[in-house]
This record gives sequence, structure tokens and C-alpha cells, in this order.
Amino acid sequence: MAIIPSMAAGFCAMEKIKQRLRKNIKKIQQKFESWADFISKGMCKKSPHIRVESDTAMDGSRIFRVSNAGQVLYLNGKYYPSHAAKDWLESIGKIEAFATVIIVGIHDGVHIRNILEKVEPNTNILIYEPSVEVFLKALEEVDLTFLFEDRIPVGIVVDGINEKELEIYLNTMVTYDSMTKLKVYISGNYDKLFTEKVSSFVDDIKKRVLEIEKSWNTIVRYTSVNANNVFHNCKYIYDGYSIESLVGLLPSDVPTIIVSAGPSLNKNIEDLRLAQGKANIIATDTAMKPLLNAGIIPNLFVVVDGLKPGDLFRHKDISKVPMVTMTAISVEPMELHKGKKFFYQSDSMIETELMTRIAKKDSNAIEIPILPSGGSVATSAYTLGIGMGSHTILLVGQDLAMTGNRTHADGTFKTKMDEIDVNSGEYFEIEAIDGGKVLTRMDFKLYLDWFEEQIRRQTEIRVIDATEGGAKIHGAEIMTLKEAIEKNCKKDFNVRYKISRLPKLMGEKGREEFLKVFEEIPKRLIAVEKKANAGIHQYEKLEKMSKNKNYRADELQKLLKQIGKTNHFMETDYMACVVNDSLKGIEYSLRTSIYDKCDETTDEMYDIAQQGKLMLQAEKYAVEELLKLAEDTTSAFAKKQREKNARKKAGTNNGK
Repeated sequence: MAIIPSMAAGFCAMEKIKQRLRKNIKKIQQKFESWADFISKGMCKKSPHIRVESDTAMDGSRIFRVSNAGQVLYLNGKYYPSHAAKDWLESIGKIEAFATVIIVGIHDGVHIRNILEKVEPNTNILIYEPSVEVFLKALEEVDLTFLFEDRIPVGIVVDGINEKELEIYLNTMVTYDSMTKLKVYISGNYDKLFTEKVSSFVDDIKKRVLEIEKSWNTIVRYTSVNANNVFHNCKYIYDGYSIESLVGLLPSDVPTIIVSAGPSLNKNIEDLRLAQGKANIIATDTAMKPLLNAGIIPNLFVVVDGLKPGDLFRHKDISKVPMVTMTAISVEPMELHKGKKFFYQSDSMIETELMTRIAKKDSNAIEIPILPSGGSVATSAYTLGIGMGSHTILLVGQDLAMTGNRTHADGTFKTKMDEIDVNSGEYFEIEAIDGGKVLTRMDFKLYLDWFEEQIRRQTEIRVIDATEGGAKIHGAEIMTLKEAIEKNCKKDFNVRYKISRLPKLMGEKGREEFLKVFEEIPKRLIAVEKKANAGIHQYEKLEKMSKNKNYRADELQKLLKQIGKTNHFMETDYMACVVNDSLKGIEYSLRTSIYDKCDETTDEMYDIAQQGKLMLQAEKYAVEELLKLAEDTTSAFAKKQREKNARKKAGTNNGK
């Protein structure tokens, strides 16, 4: 019996679909092995409301017709879908080197091909497909193997397959360097068919950009300050402690109470007395004065800010509480606090060099670890509490919002905090802890997101929000502070005594090496200055060569080799890195200038010479500033301490 032609055509079409699917799956297997298994076993999370069908556009190309919740639209349009990406590319102009291009929607892949043809191999491409149904249909209908090649860094996130990887991709691909050159293409009708998902994705991009801007502005603002702080504060490591010794100090059933300085602290500060001796109380720096004024002595308090005002620490009892800090914080808090200091790692190269050298000489020296943080003093305190061993965390004063139109509790910056101007445009509404609405601002919202993410990830940690006001922290149990203490703080445990028995960071051998490093700092700075002068001279020669264009190839190669050696020194020498750290603001200006003028520059060599010379001149200036500071602080401390040690030794010998 002969097969009916239409049936034969149908079989042929089905076979082609199977072949394309097998081909795509095979290629996916090579790059994303787990995906292939996921797809083959039908484990993708589909929506029952979405239907995807193949059709033909007016220009003869394949298109997809999507039905979602009663709405039916063609992806990239019904008439000339292939033109969409080309029109977009024309409108945005040139895509710069090392840019990041984000594409929403895979569809038939034609628009992606068009974009890939126009970008450099160093371009980062992130593709987000909000519909797994569209993706699976595309695997059947279209050859998508080109997406899984290694020619261009391509990241793919498909909702229903690997949506959890989105944050990783955004953090990797949207960086400071690429942020100014970021391009986003949303395929036609995706925003209408998948409104919520696309809108959420765009918000994630905006959030990432805000995080970068905030982080960079902080760096630019703080780096020169940080250099000053580190030179002043590193000396405290000499008799200091490490947070490493705090790790695992508590039994898991002893809760940690994180006390922040949100407006709601006014309501329940007195209840904290009930927890003394039964919980580990860690305060943020801003919460210290209200606590001490109420007669409540925390076990520890945390300081992270390089610009924190000294007034927060002017209290007669401040030194009774050990400080958890880093060398980059403000000078005043360090000087005003005379008690124990527990250090966590900063990004200071002096500190890194100190600890590396000390570790080689003193085998008993304790490491200074990183304190993972979500960007605020409260998030750092939270991480510390868990690191100390607590499996229950109580949050107090963690409003993350403008409760009562105030930013902080009374007694922090002022005896009575002023109300904010709610009409300034800085504030927006979010869900409140009581189910209503409360105003917040972007930095508070970022910290809120951080807490919620930690709660989702660390399922073994029980988090109780006993703030009694402010924003709702999803995932946290809600209780009054009094109730939370009664239910969870039942065991007597002397945290203060445990802390008092901890060993110092280093012994005599470590301290000796410490002083040697301090004594070397001025000499190392002078060496950096000499290298900077040599480099400036080299770039001036390159400048002349580029102008005259009358030079031998071997002469240029020799000069470039010298410049390479200078640059290597500036990038690897620890003191040169310290100098560079104080120049982030200048670096930012120079980089911005380079990006602005890159298309206008006709002589690349001359441009390199100009920028190189400017940077080294800035480094020379920084050395001069830091040298004076080093002589006043590090050298002075090393001399004073050696004299003190000599007197102590002499006294011991005389006693014998």
C-alpha cells in the first residue's frame, strides 16, 4: 500500500525535527552536560499557559507564534523579523571592545547571529530566554549549535533550566569596565508576552549596575582615605587579635543577637538586658552609644567604615567592649578605643605583606581571615555571629527602612534624630514587617536582599526578626524581642570570659618581623618613586618617537621592553600596589578619558605614552604624600616600640 504524499511529507518533517534536536542536544552536551540530560529526560519546568507554534513570516523566514494567558503574538514580528536586530545595531552604533551585550530572547537565533557578526571576539554575550517553551521549540526547529561554540564568550540562561545561574552571569559579565559599554537588546514582543519575567530581568541588570556604581564610588571616595587609615592603623595589629580565634567559640545553642541602630531600637533596647549572660550580643558601631547609655555592654562591636565619625565612639565605656575591625577604618575610632581589637582582613597590601612576612617567622601567628559581608556593618556582624558558632540569629534594630520617617535610633548621631524629607525622591515603598508599607532607600534595599538571600541559602541557620518595625525580611521568623529572648536565651554562657581568654595574634618573633616591615616602608616608597621617575622618562621617549616617526624598530622594541619591566614592577611590588590603591579616583578619571577619546586618537603609541606618563606622575605625587605619612606613623611607631621593648628587656635583666 502506497504512502499518501502528505503523510510522507509529515514523516519527513518529523524526522528533520528529530535530527535538528539530536544535533543541538549533542552540541549542548559538549558545553552544558547537565542541560542535555535535563532536556532529554523532560525535567524542564514548563508553564501550562504557554503554547509555541512554528510559522512562516512574510519574508519567508521561520517565526514562532506564542500564546500566553490568552495573548497571541509573533516573536520579532510577523513581517520582517530578520530586520529587527539589524535596525537595532544601526541605532546603537559601534559596539566597543570588551563590551557586554545582553540579549533577551533566543527565538530562531537569527538576531543573535546578526549581533555576533558585528562584535569583537572579546565581547561578552549574555542571552536570557524567559520561556523554556520557546527554547525547546527552537531546539526542534532551528540549528542553534553556533550558540555553544567557544569563539565568543556566550552565557545562556533559560528560565526553567538554569535560572539560578543568572546572578553569577550578571556579576561576571556586568563589571565596572564593561558597565559604560553595556548594550541590551530585547527581542520583539518578549516584553509583552513575558512582561513580568523581562521586567524582573531588566531590574536585575539595573540593580547590578547600581551595585557597581555604589562600590566604585565608595572605592574612589575611600581609597586615599584608606591609605591614610592603613598607615595609621596597622600598628594596632602589633598587640591585636584575629577574628580567626573567635571561630567556633560558641555552642550552637547559644544565640547571637545582632543589634543595629535602626529607628525601632528605641522600642525594645531595654529588653536586651534580659539576654545578657545568655546570648552573644554583637553591636554595630552606630548602635554602641544607645546601648552603653542604657547600661548594656555587648560582647563585641563591629566597625567597617573608613569615614565613620569619631563622635560615635566618645563614650567612657567604649573600651570595655572588644572591637571587630580592619586596618582601613577611620583613625579616630582606633585611637578612642583602648580595648581589645579583633582584626579581619582588609584589601590593604601593607597588611598582606605584614601577615605574609610574620607567618614565615612566627609559626604560631594566627591568620587574619576575610569577614564575608553584604556591604554593611550589620551584614558583617551577622556573618561573624554565624562564624562564632550560633545556629540562631536574632536581629534587633534591623529596620532597613525609614520607620517613623527616621534613619536611625535616637542617641546615635543625635540625642533625638530628625525626620527625613519623604518627598526628596530618594525613598520608595516596600513591604513592612506588619504587612503594610514602609519607606526605604536603595542601599537599605540591597542589604535587605542580602539578608533574604542568606536565609534562603543557609537553611541550617534560624533567623528571628525581633526588630519590631521596618521592612519585612522574608524567610525570617517574626517575634517581639522579649518573646525571642524568653524562647531562645535559656542557657547561661559567659561569652565575655571566653573572649578574654583568647590568644594574641602573634608572639615575639612575629612582633620583631612586624617592626622590620614598618622600618622598611619609607625605603620601599623611595624605590617606587625612583621607578616612577624612570618610567616617566621612558614614556617621554615614546612620546617623541611617536611624534617624529623617525626611529629604528630595534630602538622601539628596546624601549617597550623597558616600559614593560617598569609596568611589571608597578603591578607586582607590594608598596607600588599600596601607592596605586591611593589613586583610584585618578585612575577612574584616566580610564574615562581613554574611553571618551579612543575613537578620536589617530596615533595609538602617542596615546599610550600620554596616559602612561600621567599615571606615573600621579603615582610619584602619591609617593610624596605617603612618604611623609609613613615617617610620621610607621617609622615613629617602630622606633617607639623598639625603645619600649629595650627598656622592658633591660628591666627584666636587672630583675635577674
